Amino acid sequence: MLQERRSALTAIFLISGIFLGFGLFANIPGLYKGFLVGDQAVYYIMAQSLAFDGDLEYTAKDLVRFNEDFWAGPNGIFLKKVVRDGRERLYYAKSYAYPLFAAPFVRLLGPGGPIVFNGLLLFLILLMGWNYFALANGPGLALGKMAAYLGASIAFLYALWITPDFFNMFLVFTVLFLWRYKAEVRKAEVPTPAAAAKPEGVGRPGPWKRFLLSGNSDYLAAAVAGLAVFSKPTNILLGAAFLLSTLLVGKKFWKAVALGLVLIATTGVFFVANRAWTTEWNYQGGQRKSFVFQFPLEHKDVTFDNLALTSHTMTTDGYAARLKSTAKLLPFNLFWYVFGRFTGAAWYFFPALFYFLLFLRGRKNLDAWLILAAAAGQILAYVIMMPDNYGGGGGSMANRYFMNIYPMFLFLPGVVMRRRETVWPWVMAAVFVAPILLSPFATTLAPSVHAKRFPYTLLPVEYSLINDLPTNADPDHFRQRWGMPFFNDRFVYFLNDNFNARTREENGWWTNNDKTADLVLRTFFPVSEVVVHLLNNPRRDNEITVRVDGKTKRILLQPMQRGELRFPVGDGFRISESHQYRIKARAAKGSIPYHEDPTSLEKRHLGVYFELELVPRTR
Repeated sequence: MLQERRSALTAIFLISGIFLGFGLFANIPGLYKGFLVGDQAVYYIMAQSLAFDGDLEYTAKDLVRFNEDFWAGPNGIFLKKVVRDGRERLYYAKSYAYPLFAAPFVRLLGPGGPIVFNGLLLFLILLMGWNYFALANGPGLALGKMAAYLGASIAFLYALWITPDFFNMFLVFTVLFLWRYKAEVRKAEVPTPAAAAKPEGVGRPGPWKRFLLSGNSDYLAAAVAGLAVFSKPTNILLGAAFLLSTLLVGKKFWKAVALGLVLIATTGVFFVANRAWTTEWNYQGGQRKSFVFQFPLEHKDVTFDNLALTSHTMTTDGYAARLKSTAKLLPFNLFWYVFGRFTGAAWYFFPALFYFLLFLRGRKNLDAWLILAAAAGQILAYVIMMPDNYGGGGGSMANRYFMNIYPMFLFLPGVVMRRRETVWPWVMAAVFVAPILLSPFATTLAPSVHAKRFPYTLLPVEYSLINDLPTNADPDHFRQRWGMPFFNDRFVYFLNDNFNARTREENGWWTNNDKTADLVLRTFFPVSEVVVHLLNNPRRDNEITVRVDGKTKRILLQPMQRGELRFPVGDGFRISESHQYRIKARAAKGSIPYHEDPTSLEKRHLGVYFELELVPRTR
């Protein structure tokens, strides 16, 4: 047993060491091609500002310093304008918790610093999880459980991101470990670490183990929970579950009160610091905007207020209307949250679903029910309060907001496990997440590339996230317009790459070869009929198949022959004033005119050309 424990510990150190080595020596800007996506830019520039200036104020110096490491961006940066000491200042409008802890590593190691910091968090998660599951299982099996938890999901990918997601997961994991470790040790059927090790000649547990088994570890858990709440406010539900456990399971009213005060005080300290740094309590409050392509202060005449075309104002206007539509969207969003093509937890975080099923069939206790309630409450909070962006935005991989919920599912089943429990997560990972994890930086830069192939193409598309799907990271796929001049009340969103980008002379799109172009048509007026105007490529007897809103029609066309298919439609998938219709188009035969006609300069692989005509509903 002692040798097995040493081998498991050695493996943990080796895994973490390799990750740390990567952070220390990899060319992070080169791997990202100088461009940080998915909120990474704002957190990196915040860490730089804290590391070198000791503040959260955005200045021209910050922008220059960022571009010394990453030569594009900082796209997606969030800023807010406040008046301080009689003049306008700009401050970063994101939680500074993660940048604060990553700042020393950024100062010492530059772009690789956050990766090294995440590597240390990875080491601690592995160590805590291994110690927890080794209470009732062999050391090798306990390590296998943790390897499946991290490696059979995309959680590991976010250790390579300069965002708070892995940090938030670490905080939640730490709270759960400090909470549940002593409870599992004290169960009569589970031996203490000391008792389990006695046959191997190991003495009493050391001071760290004694601390974990003492009531003092609860105060550390409360403090970490307070930090987690500041970093991600929905974590208040986890804190509430922890306090309720102390009250209902531990039967300790005054201790629950004391732990609550520690949690509130810790959260309060960070909000007070935010107030001191930015003059506002809420890091997301005030005049808040996000910027892409152009940024305030990059030139003297470029300001927070005059970048209307390259900025987006964060406002609560229309928020009540969005909440009103939540009732209709809620069942859809809950389904997509678990089974969606781009965000489904069942595919990207399969261990969570697997652990939930184990919980349902196993022995249950009040702590597990409290943890489940906290997880369910957070999921509901996201889909209700952010029904059109519960996954984290268009640059995200899967659902990055699920990262701080993910550890709760690990702690749902009992600590006792069977060997086959480590196998099924890897089977699912081989099918769904292997392409992502084996090319993490490529998929980060193109976060939808995996979802354009089988088996993902069999999964349902999250229509409520139409403006934040990862396919939108490619400008040729996002909100495509047509018309002479362009229409402003209808857009096309392509879900795969089976089309040719529209040229300036074209008012529609050619599909690619004999492949199926998959797209969503979004209109801001009711439509009675969608008319699809077609143009064949040079192939003879080419069968064209078009599917609109679940109805399929076919037409046989000759070389360069035009055709037309008409589809009566209803409301489609409706969100507020918009209507969405799924459209697929395919030619049975493709053609490359350049290789077939000496006079042609057309080198694209053409399928069928289609233009969309929409007939408005008159009543």
